[in-house]
Amino acid sequence: MTEKASLWVSAWLAIAFGASLAVLEMVRNWGHWQWWPFWVVDYVAAALLLLGGIATLRHRGSGWLAAGWGFTCALFWSSFFSHSESVRQEINMEPNEEQLTLIIGIMFAITIGGLVATLVGLRPTGDRSCRTS
Repeated sequence: MTEKASLWVSAWLAIAFGASLAVLEMVRNWGHWQWWPFWVVDYVAAALLLLGGIATLRHRGSGWLAAGWGFTCALFWSSFFSHSESVRQEINMEPNEEQLTLIIGIMFAITIGGLVATLVGLRPTGDRSCRTS
C-alpha cells in the first residue's frame, strides 16, 4: 500500500471510528453519567479523529490525524487494561464486563491500526496530504 493510500484509509477509518465513538459513548452513559472528566475525554478523542480525518482528506496535512490516533490509542490502552484488570481480579465489575472488555480490546486494536497506517503514510519529506494526483 502506498503512503497516500495508507493516509486515505486511515482518514476514512478515523471519521467512521470518531463518529461511532461519540455515539457509543452517549449510549453507554445515558442516564448514569460519570464525573465529567471520565467521559469528556472520549469526545475529545472523537473530535480529534474527525478533525484529523477531514483535514487529511481535504489535503490540509495529517498532523491532526496522527494526533487523533495517538491520543485515542493511549485512551484505549488505559481503558482496555483497567477493564482487563477488573475482570482478572473480579472487582468493580459492571454487568457484562467481559463483553465490554472484549469490545474495548477490539477498538484498541483498531486504534493501533489507524495510528500505524497514519505513521506509514507520513513520509519524512514531501507532501503529507493524501492527494492522488
